[in-house]
Amino acid sequence: MKKYMIVLLVLITVSFRGVTLNADADYESFESIEMPEGIFLKDYTKENYKEYYKKVTKRRFAGWNVFIVTEDAKVIYRTETIFSYHNDGSTAIDYEYKYDGTKSTSRSITASGTIGINASGTVKKFKGGLESSIKKTSNVETSSKENETWKIKMQVDPGTMANLYIHGEGKITNGVAAKYAFWILLEKGGFEVFVVTTQYYRLEKVKI
Repeated sequence: MKKYMIVLLVLITVSFRGVTLNADADYESFESIEMPEGIFLKDYTKENYKEYYKKVTKRRFAGWNVFIVTEDAKVIYRTETIFSYHNDGSTAIDYEYKYDGTKSTSRSITASGTIGINASGTVKKFKGGLESSIKKTSNVETSSKENETWKIKMQVDPGTMANLYIHGEGKITNGVAAKYAFWILLEKGGFEVFVVTTQYYRLEKVKI
């Protein structure tokens, strides 16, 4: 059995001089993401939609009917492997890695059905005033993309593999909604808001 030696490197704060990550919230591109309680919008089945839509079909003069399925559910994820280096020799190897990347958004939204998304500006929002109806994270701003560069030096012991990952935590809120005007159904579908709450580098050394 492999023995795992997890080296958090004080959450890399020392090596990276306190770099604060602006998280990339496009979780569908992550290497892995787990939500212990709740369900992702992408995992809604036809049966789920049929059941949830019953909660928003009552006609109204104007506005949105909203049914929350998952609210502020905690997610744990790994966005990507920055590098993976193994030493299968008999002596330690000094290893230096230079990282060039971009900082991006800390919030993302997804919609299904006929619910639209306004992608103009720095903050994506649902069309038709749905943001105010669900009252979730509408004030969380995205950060413009910018480059970041740093270097890390380490010694990789014999029979050891070093992996550097980006890990993080966030919250998911999703559900279904229907918009009416003069008691006429205009839009209907699912919505989801994902917000990153924390993100950090994690260095892991593994015996091979």
